[in-house]
Amino acid sequence: MQDRSDEVFHLDGEKLIPMPSRSMREGLLGKTLEDALQTFFENYPQIIPGKQIDPGSDDPPHFVLLRREMPVGSWSLDHLFVDQKGILTLVETKLFQNPESRREVIGQIVEYAANSIESWSAGIARQKAIEFWSTRNRDLESVLQDEFGGELDIEDFWRTIEGNLKSGKIRLIIASDELRPEVRRMIEYLNKELQNAEVLGLELKSYGEGNSFVLVPRLIGQTQSIIDTKGPSEGIFKWTVDKLKAAYTDFKDNDFGQRLEKILNWALKKDFFKMSISRKPNFGLQGNNKGRMATFFSNGDIYVTINEKHYRNGSTERDKLVAELKGLQLLDQGLVPQEVLDGRNLTKKLFELSEEELDKLLSIFGTYCS
Repeated sequence: MQDRSDEVFHLDGEKLIPMPSRSMREGLLGKTLEDALQTFFENYPQIIPGKQIDPGSDDPPHFVLLRREMPVGSWSLDHLFVDQKGILTLVETKLFQNPESRREVIGQIVEYAANSIESWSAGIARQKAIEFWSTRNRDLESVLQDEFGGELDIEDFWRTIEGNLKSGKIRLIIASDELRPEVRRMIEYLNKELQNAEVLGLELKSYGEGNSFVLVPRLIGQTQSIIDTKGPSEGIFKWTVDKLKAAYTDFKDNDFGQRLEKILNWALKKDFFKMSISRKPNFGLQGNNKGRMATFFSNGDIYVTINEKHYRNGSTERDKLVAELKGLQLLDQGLVPQEVLDGRNLTKKLFELSEEELDKLLSIFGTYCS
C-alpha cells in the first residue's frame, strides 16, 4: 500500500518525481519481511549507515559480514559484522507486531551483550566466521582484506577484536521497517546509559513502486554527546617504513627499538618487507607464496604463519619450517601443524632472544621468504 504522506522525491531536470513509501510487509524480493531484511544485510552491509553512526569521523565505520545465524548463549544472532576498527556489530532484524515482541527484542539484545565475551572470545568468533565463509567457497582473510585493504594485518586485527570484546566495546543494532516510539525510547536510554557498548536502532524505509525502489536507512539512538562521552575508537594505520622507523626511535626501550629497526632493515635489503595495516607499528615478512609468512609485533611477539596455503610447496614446506623452529625451542614440541588454524606466536618474545638466536631465526625465515 502506498503512503502519500511519507514520500521522498527524485528531481529529474525540472521534474520532481515523488516516490511514495511502500510497505515492506507486503514482501520484497519475493520473501517475507524478515527474510528480505536478512538478505539485504547479508548481501549489502553498506546499508548500515556508518556516517550516521559516527557523523563527525573522517573514517566512519564500514562493515564486513562475519556470519549469519551466529550462536550466542542459548540464542542465534541474525548477523554478526565487524568494522574496520575491529568492533563487532550485532544486527537483529525484527518485525514488531505487538508490545510483547518489542520488549522481548530489547531483553534479547541485552542478553547478546552479556553472553558475547563467553561465547565468542578465545578465537571462537574467528572460527565460526571461517566456517561460514568456507560454505560459500570464500576465504575469510580475503574477504576482510578485500574490504579493509590488502595489507591488513589479520592477526593484529583479530587481537583488536578480542580486546574490544573483552572491554565490552561492541555495537548492537535492532533493525526493522518501523521502530515504534516506545522502542525508540528504550534504545535511546540503553545507548545513553551503557558505558562502552552502543545500542542503536535502524529503521529501513522503502520507497518506490514495482521492482525498482529506494531503501532509506535511518539510525535511532545516536547523538553527538553520546559519541563524545564514549570516546573515539582507536584507528588502524598503514605502517610505512618511515612511520615504523619514527615509531621505533620513540620507544622507551631503546635497545628493543633498535632491534626492531635492525630486522626491518634486513627485511628491506632482502626485499622481504610486507607492510601492515594495524593499530601498532608492526610489519611482516612476505613468504615465497606472496602471503604474510611472519609478523613482528611492537610488544615483542613474533608470529609465524603455519597454514599450508601460505607456502609454495604446501604442507611439506610448512612442516619443515615447523621442525626447524622446534629445533630452536621456539615452538612447542607438541604442536601439530595440521591442527593450527592460521599460525602461532613463538615461545620467546623478540627482546628475549639472544643475538645468536635472532640470527638463526632470520636465517630460517630467509629460506622461506626467498
